[in-house]
Amino acid sequence: MIKIAIVTRPQNSSPKILAQSLAEQLSLLNINSKIFYQINAFKRLLKYSVVRQRYPYYKWFIYKMIFFVTDRLFIHKLKTFDAIIISDCSPIGFFYNSYDIERLNEIVGSIPIIFYEVYYLGNAPNVLEMLKNKEQPTIERYNWHLSVTDITEIKNKPAPPWSQIGIYLKGTGLRPNVKKQIMAVVDFARPGYEHYRNEQIQALKKLNIPYISLEKRYTISEIRSIYQQATFFFIQFLESFGLPIAECLCCGNHIFTPDSSWPMAWRLDENPKVYAPGSLPECFVVYSGQDDLETKLKKIKKDYDFKETPQKIFEIFFKHYPTYYEGNQISLKDVLRRIELKKFN
Repeated sequence: MIKIAIVTRPQNSSPKILAQSLAEQLSLLNINSKIFYQINAFKRLLKYSVVRQRYPYYKWFIYKMIFFVTDRLFIHKLKTFDAIIISDCSPIGFFYNSYDIERLNEIVGSIPIIFYEVYYLGNAPNVLEMLKNKEQPTIERYNWHLSVTDITEIKNKPAPPWSQIGIYLKGTGLRPNVKKQIMAVVDFARPGYEHYRNEQIQALKKLNIPYISLEKRYTISEIRSIYQQATFFFIQFLESFGLPIAECLCCGNHIFTPDSSWPMAWRLDENPKVYAPGSLPECFVVYSGQDDLETKLKKIKKDYDFKETPQKIFEIFFKHYPTYYEGNQISLKDVLRRIELKKFN
């Protein structure tokens, strides 16, 4: 039986959740996997010449020495697995000064190194062009790519060297529970987009709708508890995928956005354009300005059923995006066959 090493960040962020989701999907297929929260070991493979603009030499030397033994043991252990899947963010996973993936390849030899992110780099032409302009590695850096979605800036059908395996949020316990009250969650502020956030908060205050403004660090269980209590979630920025969107829809929450282009991976258009508005299902509420937002909030609030509405929102979510909840085991099985047969481009 093949063994999979999943390497990610220890911080409570989307790469960690993707890693945990992947481990659960693999478990359902009776595949042995282990998550390692030691991705910075790949950073410490870098030569000082690559990071000299970021660190004084003595700090970099001390930093590497502190972890020298644990890093060597960890990377030696990786050589006992049949594949290494790195769950991290783009474009960070492609910068030379983030991780030394090329050196890691030399160390582990024929073991494939696979990158798992919410989107596939080939579906983000602007990010791809930026990396090329900076003379950074791109798709060829990894043996294969896994993504949650098949649409980001543009949409493409999965083909070598990538697979759309979705995400297994079903295993999180998030579900469309009966709500106790109308309550909104306003996502973290984004510099330069404060106008939209202020507009949302003013509308909520005017209609006396309780809200939680996300402004500090939360554990995964804390943030999910907030989502489960909420009925509405307000996004603040253009999202390549938006894990909070998916988790809130699992809880049966309406998603509010001032622009239908913002939730990029949720557009239903067959051929969406880069950063263009798109068609969204009715679990999303697209509004134009504060007056329109207030009008739509009033109507939803008036018709809201604490039991039936969350269930309806969840059903719409699952109907259109089943692989964002149950994962895509057919695609994942194909990846596992490639690992077993060592069949990578």
